Amino acid sequence: MKQKANRIRNRAWILTMAAIFAVLSAAGQVNYKQTGAITIAGTSTMHDWTMTSKEASYSAGFEIGADGTPTKLNTVTLTVPAESLKSGKGAMDNNAYKALKTDKNKQITFQLISSKITGKTITCTGDLTIAGTTKPVDVEVTWEIKNGNMVCKGSKKIKMTDYKVEPPSFMFGTVNTGDEITVTFDVTLAQIKI
Repeated sequence: MKQKANRIRNRAWILTMAAIFAVLSAAGQVNYKQTGAITIAGTSTMHDWTMTSKEASYSAGFEIGADGTPTKLNTVTLTVPAESLKSGKGAMDNNAYKALKTDKNKQITFQLISSKITGKTITCTGDLTIAGTTKPVDVEVTWEIKNGNMVCKGSKKIKMTDYKVEPPSFMFGTVNTGDEITVTFDVTLAQIKI
């Protein structure tokens, strides 16, 4: 009788462990990566302007629940070659590169510190580095999964002077850009197959 009870307990333990293993196997970290676009928009005393990089490199690591939705964002890295930002106007680009000190600071980067997922919104806190100055920023990102990929969209207003960037001026100082800019991204992160 005692042996039968032990066998039943052993079977129950094995079934429980198998169920736990199945749940853990269904969940886990999924890594995503993509090279895509990022846009910076601002104002000036003459007209609004935009600069876009098509060489922004994004990577992210999410913990995915058994239902296929993200439960935690563990890592995010964004790297933008500063001189990949283009406005379509060479003189403006050159003035922007001078303001960004691209001779010494080749990259604009964002590195995640912490995050919180609430529904379809991810609140991220991370270190943003522009022109060699690093400051913490909060960014809200919306997400959705399409065809196994993670689609993330968001924008953030920042001031250039917070990063010791002097807003560029043109035409011998007669045209001045505003201090505040808006950084916008809409990226489809492809899942990395291991």
